[in-house]
Amino acid sequence: MGNIEARFRVDWPGFSLDVDLSLPARGVTALFGHSGSGKTTLLRCMAGLERSKHGHMRLNGEIWQDDGFWLPVYKRPLAYVFQEASLFPHLTVAQNIAFGLTRGKRVANSALPPQANEMMRLVGLAELADRYPHELSGGQQQRVALARALAPQPG
Repeated sequence: MGNIEARFRVDWPGFSLDVDLSLPARGVTALFGHSGSGKTTLLRCMAGLERSKHGHMRLNGEIWQDDGFWLPVYKRPLAYVFQEASLFPHLTVAQNIAFGLTRGKRVANSALPPQANEMMRLVGLAELADRYPHELSGGQQQRVALARALAPQPG
């Protein structure tokens, strides 16, 4: 089993993040702490959405960030689910989940890629496939966002 090695230092007025960690590259890892402690900033650094001038990251020995090197976000095999669901309001649950699989083309639910149907089943949303985001609870919206992130099977 591989690992993730990350070291980031971010300094903003009134806030400083200084973290050095090693995590397993597979499975589930929980990150918790008080509001404002830097959890989201750390995840954004790891995903490549936030640049840390003083940082490095390696996944299974592959360098994603180091002095003078920066692996672009789109080349990082990962999925990132934001705190807010950020669903497309004009697309159904099924179409939101299929979005990354269809390269953004709107498809009928009857023409969904198999992965979209599988993700809906896994997160318990198959019966809500035809609903729109405004018709869902906050927890259901988060599950749609999670399924959309995982459907393309990143790393």
